[in-house]
Amino acid sequence: MGRVNTFRKGSWSEEEDKLLRRCVEMYGEGNWRHIPARAGLDRCRKSCRLRWLNYLRPNIKRGNFAVDEVDLILRLHRLLGNRWTLIAGRIPGRTANDVKNYWNSHLSKKLASERNITSNFTNKFHEPNNPTSTSRRSRGTLESSLDDKHLQKEKEQEEEEEEEEREETTSSFWKSLLVEGEKIQTNSKNSKAEKKEMIVGEDDFFVGIDELLQDMDKELFHDVFSAQ
Repeated sequence: MGRVNTFRKGSWSEEEDKLLRRCVEMYGEGNWRHIPARAGLDRCRKSCRLRWLNYLRPNIKRGNFAVDEVDLILRLHRLLGNRWTLIAGRIPGRTANDVKNYWNSHLSKKLASERNITSNFTNKFHEPNNPTSTSRRSRGTLESSLDDKHLQKEKEQEEEEEEEEREETTSSFWKSLLVEGEKIQTNSKNSKAEKKEMIVGEDDFFVGIDELLQDMDKELFHDVFSAQ
């Protein structure tokens, strides 16, 4: 079986804090797996790291959280969730442990109370018997009705305009058709008159020829009779 390490647990003593502080000042922050042996502490590396970050760092800020710090915690928590180390890293001088404790003891309860108030107000505002809600609904219904009437009126106007356009198109079509019919009829009459004149002219021509032949026959008969 492997060797089992048994580290000391529980509260840190003042002597242990001095050893850890002296070791970090000498070797620097980091390399926590070597810190317990170098400092002569019977503590695990995680315990040494958390003790330094949350209690022994020289730039740790104590006291109440300022308004801008609270606002920053709220915004970062909406973005990162319960990742307290990341949140504390963006708030100078505050530790992850302090931020987590402040959230659990103050901010989470405050937010829960605000959510309940908002939820109750919203439910009350949307109750059927609420005159404000009723008036808004009635106003919305009236506005919707007016909008429907306006749209219906516009639709009727469009239909009337389309009907007028169709009537104008039909009327112009029949007018053009009548004009073409009159032109065709006039041309037909003219062609009939010309044909009739041609027929009359042909009759006169043949009548003239008959008369000429008759005159020639008469002259020929007269010449023959004179010669005898």
